[in-house]
Amino acid sequence: MLKIPTHLITAGSSWLSKIIIAGVQLLSVKYLLEMLGENNYAIFSLLTGLMIWCSIIDLGIGNSLQNFISELRAKNQDYSLYIKAALQLLLLASISFIGVLFVLSKLISEFYLSSFHESLHGHEAFVFFSTVVVFGLVGAGTVGYKILFAELVGWKANVINGISYLVGLICILTFYFLQIKISIVTALIALYAPVAFLSLIYLCYRYYHLPELKPKKEYYKDILKRTYGFFIFTLLSILVLQADYIVISQKLSSAEIVKYTVTMKIFGLIFFIYTAVLQALWPICAEYRIRKEWSKLRKTVAVNIIGGVFFIFVSTFAFYLFKSTVYGILSPALDANISIYIFILLAVYFSVRVWCDTFAMLLQSMNALKVLWFLVPCQAIISGWAQWVLAGKYGILGVLIGLTLSFLLTVFWGLPVTYFNMVKKEVHQ
Repeated sequence: MLKIPTHLITAGSSWLSKIIIAGVQLLSVKYLLEMLGENNYAIFSLLTGLMIWCSIIDLGIGNSLQNFISELRAKNQDYSLYIKAALQLLLLASISFIGVLFVLSKLISEFYLSSFHESLHGHEAFVFFSTVVVFGLVGAGTVGYKILFAELVGWKANVINGISYLVGLICILTFYFLQIKISIVTALIALYAPVAFLSLIYLCYRYYHLPELKPKKEYYKDILKRTYGFFIFTLLSILVLQADYIVISQKLSSAEIVKYTVTMKIFGLIFFIYTAVLQALWPICAEYRIRKEWSKLRKTVAVNIIGGVFFIFVSTFAFYLFKSTVYGILSPALDANISIYIFILLAVYFSVRVWCDTFAMLLQSMNALKVLWFLVPCQAIISGWAQWVLAGKYGILGVLIGLTLSFLLTVFWGLPVTYFNMVKKEVHQ
């Protein structure tokens, strides 16, 4: 009987989950645009850009724990006390993160939402902090998903995640069909609070079923030794990937912000399908490396990069052909008049992301993050500067050019060179 590889089962469930998630986000556009209006929906879009910033709430604990589980599983050793130590550290990190953002909320919100001061009637800090709390809890809950992926049962995480987004959509539809007027904050809570709630329920369940033994200090130290590397890498990556939201909040009009964010949501669905594969492959690649199964590792990497780039270009071409239909389905208010050059740049940008994200995943699975501490800051500077300058002249096109250049000039060549050098050393050990 043919046995389907575990990572493909996980990836398949992840595809379904990501399709549900992206579908929920796209379907919500229609209803939220109508309920909030274009200006308030532009604010809502900018606030959703904070989700990835709030993913740093665990300070890298989740990724550190995931690698420990993969390594100990490969050696058939128990890892339950590592989970217990990590979850205790997660609680402290979450409280600290939300506390710091509470203090800084007025300062940050006045800059990030400066173009919408009149629309928010001076309540920027409240709106910003409410968003941070919701997305911070979402970020903390993802640690539970990392545990499941490390245990090679990531399909369970995908099921929980998919269901949580569907619950959020049901909440939005309830407000819509009952014709209940909602604010920006209410819309955010309705759509994303279930995402945080269900994942945190799983974390509590998992903690409750751990051994009653207290972890030794070494467990905490082991986790923390690796967390700072993952935290720095994640933070710097966010500076690169989310610089566009900072730029568009200052440089683009409400209509352009809506057009940009909706288009990126659609491409997000396309790219999610590839990132789902990477997420499932992380523990697999870690185990291949530990067992020194280099031929399997090389084949896995090559097949996924080639397949990923091909998928991006085919999907972009299809999207361009049917763009009027797609935007029309989402909302009649959306402007489908988007230049072909934007679509070409989107295809190039996400193909570059396939290459870079694959090697970034491989290096993270090896706990090799030092090169990223050099490359990613350079990339963040290039990305922010290029987008800021080019967006003022070329709008959305300028944002995409700046993003793509930042990858090509840094991590596009730096990550694979580092990875192959490290593999070469391990092969000859």
